[in-house]
Amino acid sequence: MNAVNDGSQMQQLKAGDRLWVWLAEEPSALEIELADALTVFPKLENAEDNNGVFHVRVYSWRGSPDFTQDFLKTHLPNSVELPFERMIKFVKIDKKIEFSIPVAILSFSHSAEAGAVHVSPLKYSFWDQTLMILASRQSDHDRKDSALTGSFDSLGLVSLLSGQILHGGCLLSSYFCITRKKFLSGTLGVVTQSSTDWAPLQFASANQDGLDARDDRTHAALWFAGSAFSSNDNASKIVSYITALEILMGKNLQNYLSPLYRKDKELQKLALEKLTALKSLRGDLVHKGRRVVLSAELERYAQAFILDAIRQNNNVTTEVFAVQNVALAIMTASARAATPQPS
Repeated sequence: MNAVNDGSQMQQLKAGDRLWVWLAEEPSALEIELADALTVFPKLENAEDNNGVFHVRVYSWRGSPDFTQDFLKTHLPNSVELPFERMIKFVKIDKKIEFSIPVAILSFSHSAEAGAVHVSPLKYSFWDQTLMILASRQSDHDRKDSALTGSFDSLGLVSLLSGQILHGGCLLSSYFCITRKKFLSGTLGVVTQSSTDWAPLQFASANQDGLDARDDRTHAALWFAGSAFSSNDNASKIVSYITALEILMGKNLQNYLSPLYRKDKELQKLALEKLTALKSLRGDLVHKGRRVVLSAELERYAQAFILDAIRQNNNVTTEVFAVQNVALAIMTASARAATPQPS
């Protein structure tokens, strides 16, 4: 296994740097062919966007080689204008090829803030089949945290034309370096500490019984909350969090939250501001097709809204609202950051 950050040599990592990991073995036949195919991408003036790293998705194609060639000539347009450069390539596999992709997983130690990176090879083998490969530059795929970016627009075009001839399940999704001719893991990077990192929320008062989450609304809201939290894509996060809120509160979220926090006007004002920010992100995404970024703080407020609504709907008592605890944690962290530290 090898690892390096965005630069060509190991150096002190800083917030925003990506940790690239690849396996120390000779390139496979597929990796060599893929590297050759990706060299046709036009060179970019910005050197940072021309680092030789691409994001690649591979899908299984049901058609025979002759049918595939007919599909390419007859059904796909001769040229396609997309927001960023994309590649759609069909690769015929005859002899069996085997290769591995590194899977990098971060696990925390008992000290909570420390962690270790575990890397294991995920093995693949293909033979006697046609693969459809979608690729885009890493800089394009990751632009604005991958919300409405990547190669899904190219996938959308092919899927509209081919239907179920293209199998919808992705065989693999990985970064790829044309210089090393190797698949990479780029899931890990250096991030700054959030003001809500150490702000757990108490579910209920000490004398409160447990939660019966078997009713449909609570169960569904928790499901969407879990789906949002585990997603790596901001677009999916926002849609899932808003869906959870609408399940619990109905379509008019403001009409639910405003009376909930009515006894504290400052809290009510803050809550409605954060709700507006969440709804604006969802509106930009689904109504305008814009790329969106969900901050760690705003995600924590979304979680707090869900928890407060679950409490309210299930008659669970607590001393303070979850939104209050999140606001207090952010205010405390900001005050601590503004205080000069002794040298």
